[in-house]
Amino acid sequence: MERLVGSFLRDEMLASVPLHPNQHADQAGKFMETALHRLVVQVEKALDQQETALGVFLDKEGHLITPHMTPCVLLFLNMGLITPSYGEIRATLEDHLAAATLGGLSKRIMVSRGCPQGGVLSPLLWCLVVDDLIARLNGGGIYTQGYADDICLPVVGIFLNTVLGLIQWALHTVETWCDKVGMSVNTEKNQAHCIHKER
Repeated sequence: MERLVGSFLRDEMLASVPLHPNQHADQAGKFMETALHRLVVQVEKALDQQETALGVFLDKEGHLITPHMTPCVLLFLNMGLITPSYGEIRATLEDHLAAATLGGLSKRIMVSRGCPQGGVLSPLLWCLVVDDLIARLNGGGIYTQGYADDICLPVVGIFLNTVLGLIQWALHTVETWCDKVGMSVNTEKNQAHCIHKER
């Protein structure tokens, strides 16, 4: 069923409302290599023009997708994704039973949010959710690209103070968005790299 829903979303909905072009995961013709190539082009262009590139790399905390259901519904509504497959997507995201057995002990719990890790539909649903953030940052003038649950913000400029100000605005935007959808970034994996001809 997840494969059928994924095919429907790609062939019907995303054909008319495509994901942001700076998303490189779970799309035909886009891979980790295309994401790395676009990033290298941005940095090399900055170095050729004697500019400073400050790259911030963010990694979402937790499994692939764990937002609260309500923001997901709102995001799907904004994209026009309320379709016959909506019921299946909703069932994937909320109130399903998880069971585990180890030795002679069994445990069953109700999972109130998130997609199953390794689920066929999970990567596409994450792309749909994070597309809002990628579009928001790019619309604000911050080149942003995503691959799976990794987001890269390479900001380029002549003056370091200007670059730092732009990065601060971008990080505040990420923080606000994460609060809205009930997510957080993994502070232990986040990195910032300053690249310049001299260093």
